[in-house]
Amino acid sequence: MGAADPEADMLAVGGGRSQGDRADQQVLAGERDGIGVLAFGQTVLVWARWILIGTGLLLSFWSPTDLLTLQVQLAAIIALAFGNFYLHVQLLRGHPAIDRVVYGASLADVCVVTALVVVQGGFTSPVFIFYFAAIVGISVAFPTYLTAGYTALVIGAYGLISLATASSDDYPAVFTRLLMIAAIAVCGNLFARNESHRRADAIRIHQELLDEMEQGSSPSPSQPQPVTPA
Repeated sequence: MGAADPEADMLAVGGGRSQGDRADQQVLAGERDGIGVLAFGQTVLVWARWILIGTGLLLSFWSPTDLLTLQVQLAAIIALAFGNFYLHVQLLRGHPAIDRVVYGASLADVCVVTALVVVQGGFTSPVFIFYFAAIVGISVAFPTYLTAGYTALVIGAYGLISLATASSDDYPAVFTRLLMIAAIAVCGNLFARNESHRRADAIRIHQELLDEMEQGSSPSPSQPQPVTPA
């Protein structure tokens, strides 16, 4: 049985170490550029969308107003479910969807909720609470500037619909709902940023520990032996 080759072992460890370093550096670069936020937040988006779909189905069958309204609601929710099923399958396979698909799916969430609000009478519709689930997923998964853009779109669309369908006595309630949407976006985004920094710090500490272990296990230079007189 041949003796173990220390140099081969060191090369193997160094190769695995370098691959781990490259992966960690890619994650850190993604965190700095806002790319890693979306990769880690797709799971939150998918589950938030499933909650939205399930609750939407429950409310649709709970108190349907008429057949046409029920058909519109079911068509929108089923279309949303098909899209979310695709995204969920991609996550289970370990291949997160590309960014544009995720952005488009989140925009579809907002459009579906807005359509349901309009069909159910605007301000009096209880479906506006689905904006909360959509904004939570967006604020946790998307970079700050995209979260601000989507939130502004939701506030603008729902604000116009509510002002057009609510009485002047209901304006304080409209303002409160819009303020709640903005607050959810801010809180979710702050949580996502803190989690991103925590993840980056954990990777940096992990790299530092590996560096220390590598330096401690590196062979020290051989010391010259004293010459014994004959």
